[in-house]
Amino acid sequence: MKCFVCGAEMTPYFKTTPEINYLESVNSFEYVRCENCGLVVSKTIYEMSHEDWEKINDVTFKNYFNNDKMLENFDPRWSERIENQAELFSNLVKCGVLKKDLRTIDYGAGEGSLANKINEKIGKVWLKKFDAYMKPTDENYLSADEVKPSSFDFLLTTSVFEHLIGTHGDVDNIINLIKPDGIMALHTLICEEVPKNPDWFYIASIVVHCTIWTNKAMEIIYKKFGFKGCAYHLESRIWLMFRNVDDFQKLKNVAAKLKGTWTFSNNFVDYWKVKLY
Repeated sequence: MKCFVCGAEMTPYFKTTPEINYLESVNSFEYVRCENCGLVVSKTIYEMSHEDWEKINDVTFKNYFNNDKMLENFDPRWSERIENQAELFSNLVKCGVLKKDLRTIDYGAGEGSLANKINEKIGKVWLKKFDAYMKPTDENYLSADEVKPSSFDFLLTTSVFEHLIGTHGDVDNIINLIKPDGIMALHTLICEEVPKNPDWFYIASIVVHCTIWTNKAMEIIYKKFGFKGCAYHLESRIWLMFRNVDDFQKLKNVAAKLKGTWTFSNNFVDYWKVKLY
C-alpha cells in the first residue's frame, strides 16, 4: 500500500481489537505507517466497501456522537475547546482579519454546534454549514450543489481530517474548495509520531479515526496546496493556513491583542513535538 500523501511505501504498524462489535465480518483493524512521512492509516477501513464503512460510522455515531453529553464523556475538553474556537473566530471577524462579507463554509459541521456559537457571537449568520452525511438542522446549511471548487474565501473544518479516506481524494476535494487566495482553518490531531499502541484511546474506541496525521505529512499537504503562512492558536487547537501573505500579515499585526497563545511560520507550524497521550 502506498501513502496517499507522499507516495512512499506503507508497512504494518499494529492491529487493534475494539470492545465494540463494529462489523460482524471484521474482528480486528490493521494500521499501517508510511516509512517516509509517518502518516498512519487504517488499512482495514481503507480497503473495505463503502457499505461497510457506512455501517461502522452508524455504530460510532450511535455510541459516541449522538449528542453533546455523550461527546463530552469521550472528549472532556470538547465544550471548552469549541468555546475557545468560537471566541477566536468571532474576534478575527471583529478585528477585520476575516471580513464579514467572505463566502464561508464549515465543512463537516455535523449538528452545527460550533458554527452556531460563532454566528451567535458575531451577531449574524457569517459561517455557513455543510455536512455530506447529516441532515440539515436549520436553513443555514449549504446544499451539495452550492459547494463547488475554488468558491470559498474561508473554510473551517474541525474533527474531520481524521475521518477522511485519503485514497478517495477526500483531502484534495475539501482543500480545493478554497479560492486561490483563500484561508483554511483546521482542527485535528497532528503529532510528531503516531504511537505504536493498539490501546491508544484515539483509535481503540473510535475506529473511524482512520487517518492519523503527523507534522511531516501535514507539511507536505501544506506545500502541495500553495499555503504561504501558517498560524497555530493553542487554546482553540486551530491551525490557520493562508495563501495570501497580506492576509497572513494582518493576523500577525493584531495577534498580540487577541486572547491566546500564537505561533507563526511561513511553513506548517509543527507545534506538537511531545506526546500528549
